[in-house]
Amino acid sequence: MLSKIICGLSLMLVPSNFAQANSSRHETQSPAVEYQKLLDEYEGGAKAPELGGRFLTLAEQHSSDPVAVDALVWVLTKLRTRPEATRAIELLERNHLHDEKLSAACRHVARTPALAAEKLLRTAMEKSRDEKVRGQACRQLAYLLDQQASVVDQLKKEPESVDRVMQFYGAEYGKHLKALDREKLEKKREQLFELMLKSFADVSTSDGTLGEIAQKALFRIRHLSIGRVAPEIEGEDIFGKTFKLSDHRGKVVVLSFWGHW
Repeated sequence: MLSKIICGLSLMLVPSNFAQANSSRHETQSPAVEYQKLLDEYEGGAKAPELGGRFLTLAEQHSSDPVAVDALVWVLTKLRTRPEATRAIELLERNHLHDEKLSAACRHVARTPALAAEKLLRTAMEKSRDEKVRGQACRQLAYLLDQQASVVDQLKKEPESVDRVMQFYGAEYGKHLKALDREKLEKKREQLFELMLKSFADVSTSDGTLGEIAQKALFRIRHLSIGRVAPEIEGEDIFGKTFKLSDHRGKVVVLSFWGHW
């Protein structure tokens, strides 16, 4: 009789222990697994706005895990014109300023139409302990200013587009864009490329070193921009006579480039 009672108690304990084991496995689920589950939900048809808050929560609760930056970048790429993107930038600045992964994330930050984007890039450029992060922040800040200059040009050429710009970028950022000065933006870009050449020239990227990128950008700004003096060119005219472009300064000149490859 006693053995039957003991056997019965053991059977009663099995479901409870099994439930505790399952609960323990659920509680210790890794951030990487949680991140992948969210990605699977998105691929399965869930809408990005429905998942944005959960990606942010994952990044905030596991800020020391490498997957946190991935979660924030997902928000920036899928929800870049929404408030969730601004929150993602704030978390990147607060928790990942010195994380090497921020160097790649800077590209997505620069494409986010929010005042927080420029703030993060400037802060990372000045304060991050990681040289690659500082260099990429400098490069992407120059890109951001270039995009702002394009909007300024659009507003100047098409004043009637103001409402569309305000609607797309939102009232706060749209107002910021309207107040920008084209010449000042161009000067700031030139200064950023000078800084890249001086301080981050050896930082490697998929497009070459930042020094190489900066040299090309500075040449375009200083010699190929409207209003700047064109670089010297030497060649032969159709009669075989040698000439220099500077020989025709002040005249309208049409150059035709051709060749055989």
